[in-house]
Amino acid sequence: MGLAFLRQRSGGALAVILVAAFAIRAVALWTQVYVVFLDETFQYFEQAHRLVFGNGVLPWEFIDGIRSWFLPGLIAVLMRITSVLTDEPMAYIRLTRLLCAAASLSVVYVGFRMAERRDGMAGAVLAGGLSAIWFDLIWFAPAVMTEVLATHVLLAALWLNESRPDGLPRRMYLAGALFGLAFCLRYQYAPVIGVVVLWQTRLDWPRWGRLIAGGLAVALPLAGLLDWFTWGAPFQSMWLNYIRNSIEGMSAAISVEPPLYYIAYLWVALSPAPILLVLAIIGGLRAPALGLAALVTLLLHLAVPHKEVRFIYLTLAVAPALIALGCNAILGALQARLGPNAVRFGTPALLGLFAILSWHLGTSPPLGSRWEFERASLQTFALARQQPALCGLAVRDTFFDSGGYTYLHRDVPLYYADFDPARSLEGTAIKMRLLIMRHDQPVPQFPGAALDDATAHYNFLVARADHATAGYSPIGCFNDAEREGRPALCLFSRPGGCS
Repeated sequence: MGLAFLRQRSGGALAVILVAAFAIRAVALWTQVYVVFLDETFQYFEQAHRLVFGNGVLPWEFIDGIRSWFLPGLIAVLMRITSVLTDEPMAYIRLTRLLCAAASLSVVYVGFRMAERRDGMAGAVLAGGLSAIWFDLIWFAPAVMTEVLATHVLLAALWLNESRPDGLPRRMYLAGALFGLAFCLRYQYAPVIGVVVLWQTRLDWPRWGRLIAGGLAVALPLAGLLDWFTWGAPFQSMWLNYIRNSIEGMSAAISVEPPLYYIAYLWVALSPAPILLVLAIIGGLRAPALGLAALVTLLLHLAVPHKEVRFIYLTLAVAPALIALGCNAILGALQARLGPNAVRFGTPALLGLFAILSWHLGTSPPLGSRWEFERASLQTFALARQQPALCGLAVRDTFFDSGGYTYLHRDVPLYYADFDPARSLEGTAIKMRLLIMRHDQPVPQFPGAALDDATAHYNFLVARADHATAGYSPIGCFNDAEREGRPALCLFSRPGGCS
């Protein structure tokens, strides 16, 4: 009876933390206008928009066939469902992001359960609570990005594979299926998955068999058959992606960051870094599977020249739980000397301290400006959508940080001044081919100065406040942190229609 009571209390505490975590994430995504990275719009939402409505920007990745249709396909289903109820694009955008935020609760759940096994209720509340309120996890939660979604799935698999040493068959098949799904979402996590599973499973061959069977049951249809049907070759979105980016040098041609780029980010995001790093190391020693996942992810991506913070999201997601596990170890040592009050009062005090620290780091420079990534561009596209007379929209001074058809969601041609049908980058022979599709047909473009000579094709223009075409008047202008010190981005219009 006592054990059942403790489990009931544990379940209640976990439920409260999960509800609070989801509420925080829902409020953030509902009140803030930002995009984590341009791929969210143009690799996933735009391709789903093309599937459902026939309109969308078609980037080189989907011309060459190095991206899976799995995630765009899921978004397309949500777009189709919401289109029955409303024509407002924020409906499918927010629904998709809410579901991603719900998936992010796996981080909170795993942190809670990992700490509960080692430190009891108080330790679980600290780990789950810290994962619920940490700013990086809140900011990334609604992101429609494969790195983020793969992390949420991988952590759920890690917990399933760790929580039952006896290897309950159904649980192992499910863990394998989730590992397989994480691999399908981001094949670059394969080494991380391999190291974690090897640590957890060791020489338990029956368990290995169930994990592999579960993984293949997901990977073969989602990566093998889906790529075969959509691109013509099994697993093409993986092996061709690797060829294009790693062998033929496309990713390095796009951008290269210093070797310690991620260390510099962690130094800021986990400030005060020396203290939190020590706590995370202690936590990693107490929960080796979590620690290995974080460490291997970081080390692998330190070696890759092309670096983006989202690539190490798995490290960022695990960090709060590891820090909490480190704190729990210290509180446990203090409890042995000072009695139960060390944990009773120390846990809420630490949680309150971390809440203040999270708020400070997440809203102050240099990271606070992230809540406005691409805000001005999205606001101009939202304003353009509201114009009844819109029959053609030209876009200058912004391109892949614009809203595309995802946010415009009007059946009108889009013209980009920065359009290049086959852009070349130094360091690679691969052409970044590009098309603007409407009704599944390419829209003829007027790049550069030609845009000013093609005003008959568009009656609205997105451009900097000081860069309007003659005859166009401003309707509304927007700024964000990224545009600080630069002219605002505005929507302009001219009288009349389009040819």
